[in-house]
Amino acid sequence: MDFALLAAAQKIKINPGMTTLDWAIVIGMIACLIGILIYCNRFMRNAADFLAASRCAGRYVLSIAEGVAGFAVVSSVATFELFYEAGFTSQWWAFLSAPIGLTLSLLGYVTYRFRETRCFTLSQFFEVRYSRRFRVATGIITWISGIVNYGIFPAVSVRFFMYFCRFPATFRFLGISWDTYGVLLAFALAIAVYFAIGGGQVAIMVTDFMQGIFCNIAFLIFILFIFRLGSWDISGGLISWEQVEQSLCTIPGKSQVDPFSTNRIGDFNIWYFLIGIVSSLYGRGSWQGSMGYAAAAKNPHERKMAGILGTWRGMAQGLMIMLFPLAVIVLLKHVDFADTAAQINAVLDQYKGDPQMYKQARVATALSLIIPSGLLGLLVAVMFAGMLSTDDTYMHSWGSIFIQDVVMPFRKKQFTPKQQIWALRLSIVFVGVFAWCFSYFFRQTDYIYMFFAITGAIVSGAGASLVGGLYWKRGGLLAAWVSYLTGSVMAITGIILQQVWCFRDGSGLARYLNDTFHWQWVANNMQKFPLNGQWISFICILTCATLYVSVSLFEHYVLGRKDYNMDKLLYRGKYDIENKQQQVSGVGWFARKFGITPEFTLGDKMIYFSTICWTLMWFCFFAWFTIQRFTVGVEPSQWLKLWHFKVFITLLLGFGCTVWFLCGGIRDVFGLFRALKNVRVNDADNGMVNSSDDAEEAGTGKQA
Repeated sequence: MDFALLAAAQKIKINPGMTTLDWAIVIGMIACLIGILIYCNRFMRNAADFLAASRCAGRYVLSIAEGVAGFAVVSSVATFELFYEAGFTSQWWAFLSAPIGLTLSLLGYVTYRFRETRCFTLSQFFEVRYSRRFRVATGIITWISGIVNYGIFPAVSVRFFMYFCRFPATFRFLGISWDTYGVLLAFALAIAVYFAIGGGQVAIMVTDFMQGIFCNIAFLIFILFIFRLGSWDISGGLISWEQVEQSLCTIPGKSQVDPFSTNRIGDFNIWYFLIGIVSSLYGRGSWQGSMGYAAAAKNPHERKMAGILGTWRGMAQGLMIMLFPLAVIVLLKHVDFADTAAQINAVLDQYKGDPQMYKQARVATALSLIIPSGLLGLLVAVMFAGMLSTDDTYMHSWGSIFIQDVVMPFRKKQFTPKQQIWALRLSIVFVGVFAWCFSYFFRQTDYIYMFFAITGAIVSGAGASLVGGLYWKRGGLLAAWVSYLTGSVMAITGIILQQVWCFRDGSGLARYLNDTFHWQWVANNMQKFPLNGQWISFICILTCATLYVSVSLFEHYVLGRKDYNMDKLLYRGKYDIENKQQQVSGVGWFARKFGITPEFTLGDKMIYFSTICWTLMWFCFFAWFTIQRFTVGVEPSQWLKLWHFKVFITLLLGFGCTVWFLCGGIRDVFGLFRALKNVRVNDADNGMVNSSDDAEEAGTGKQA
């Protein structure tokens, strides 16, 4: 069975580069976003608007905006890296993790209760639940982890555009030779800062929503291009599934279609994905890169539904990000496309001196050479939108966390609303300046996803403190301190070891240890630190979880610490200020077990159960193929039929979901503006917690 992906080698026309039409598409998209930003600025009046859009967002605008904020250039390039190395096997393990993620979304695990606390940031929750000193400490650690993690975002994004648009390394202007990379970094970060400070979370959410709609439509266009614009006669495709199989299954133990034959795939093997599943359970809600969205929902139910809708929102996006590297794999590896591969490799040769840069440039360079004019500009516009939406969201989050959780707790006199907004803006500007410096000077030594894992591990203690604080009345203050600090020290140690283990000239810690002590273990791992970011993160998670539970039990049974008042934390019972006390008498036992509450409408239930059915269908495929693999065996052609079915059905649903979310999102945007006009302005709702020193140390903090 054949599958039309791209034209045959002799018919592929190498694109000369960006044309006037391509640049017009990019500039037009940016101009539209700036106009929307200017309009949204009128709705930003106080800290609650700036930080969380006064908690007025509906499910569709939340789902789409938060989704495109996660669709960063850096994430796309990271996925290109992952898929190029692991192929379809990376999708296989998603079949296993999907039911777990779905269950968490259906139950509103962490997200529902966190929204009930009415906290703007995670560290604000830590003050309410534990103490002000713990809030400040975690705010500092979270901020450091966040800006370091974000530090490579602009670097990867700008390099992508340099590869894709084929910009020269330097250019002359006003008689001066300028470094193209540094100038593009400054431009990208400046426009992101402008969007982040212009209208706060209101503007970020609305512009991200518009970018999300634009990107989803563009994704479908690109998918049709990969399918060769309606070449639905899959028996006469120009690249056959046989060619795909030959490209993906060439090396024993490195199959990119059989997930059980990946023992020779280095970092992205089975353990990478299994650790990822554990991390999703443990760390849900603890990463604050999109902090504004976590608090922006109009109520906990809307936040829960936004998470459920995420299953459908990313259909077209996920397919596009998968098919692009697949096409490049076939072009570069199959003998039928040797001429095209030679032209692509000729351009890539300039990056071979830096292995990580070469891996990041591979897919982008190939795409820039084979995508025709018009679509070339559309892809640049999509990637620019992805970069901007992520950059302004992350800058807003990390800039806000520094002011809210590090600066404000030390102030004896609170900011006025105007002062607080300007402090937040200046903090965001600082994040932008730091990101430029970090991106320009940092030497990346590992895959992007591995870097994400290890920098995220700096706050690995947050998972235990958050889940334990929300669900366990015996979670203690000392336990939170011990687990948080231990995880941070372990992760930072891992980052330092990776940086100094081996330098490009062959020197480094590994060379010193081998020459001094002649350790065989070191000699076998001279070129790269033996633990990648995913394994370091996993070790930190196990350590932090164990410490939190054991120390909490010690506090309760040995030190006699009292149980925490969970009703007060979650504004339930007599503390309810939103009239959200639910009467469950109208909901049956079966529905309650599935997490359905009286807030669910008929439409909500349809979305809910269709999401369950979709996820369980793929899990059944996972179970069936796993059983077959270890009994009668599964041929590569059978694996490819599975992936063909996955691609085709996702494509069909992608069209329907794009229309569905477009209609729901537009309705939510107008509803957001109406709610912002009518919401009661409360300047005291600024993220501060009022509590006495004695009360806060006892864990009985009271929010403003």
